[in-house]
Amino acid sequence: MDLQLEGKRALVSGSTAGIGFAIAEALAKEGASVIVNGRTEKRVSGALKKLQDSGVRGQLQALAADLGNADGVRRAIELFSAVDILVNNLGIFEVKPFQEIGDDD
Repeated sequence: MDLQLEGKRALVSGSTAGIGFAIAEALAKEGASVIVNGRTEKRVSGALKKLQDSGVRGQLQALAADLGNADGVRRAIELFSAVDILVNNLGIFEVKPFQEIGDDD
């Protein structure tokens, strides 16, 4: 399938593993330029290597920054001022038993 993503830049937050990684891979296979994001250089570089080894068509770029805080967002904006596709794959949660999760959570 051709989703006509060549020439588009996508930022996928939290894309070093799991669903975020799968989304980044699918976009890059469609030819989009994908910014791979994670909180550490190690995780981002590992994800980039896996993506490159999978034979994606799109260009890959790294963004090691915690996009859950203002400093990380500021860094992202400085490095990548324009994106065409934004996939927010961030979540903040507190690990606790199901019975203790209130409505506000």
